[in-house]
Amino acid sequence: MRFYVMECSVEHDEEGHRFNLMADGQVGGYIIYEVCGGCMDIQHTVVYPELRGNGLGEVLVDAATEYAESKGLGISATCGYARKLLAKGEM
Repeated sequence: MRFYVMECSVEHDEEGHRFNLMADGQVGGYIIYEVCGGCMDIQHTVVYPELRGNGLGEVLVDAATEYAESKGLGISATCGYARKLLAKGEM
């Protein structure tokens, strides 16, 4: 069963080192990251099961990479999913 997302956005919690995926006003996933030595490391990417298969993990990784670029940070990924996207050059 697929969940239909009527509205989707990403909110950045800079103090918490987290990007939250908001789907219809509720958290539907998140990325956790750390910044060290001028580099952002994406450590964990989660999209809740009812939202999977809709490309929302890519939305989160894209938001994180855009933030890193805007701050002049390098980007790496401990998270396997994010690492795969970055290696493909999709971000």
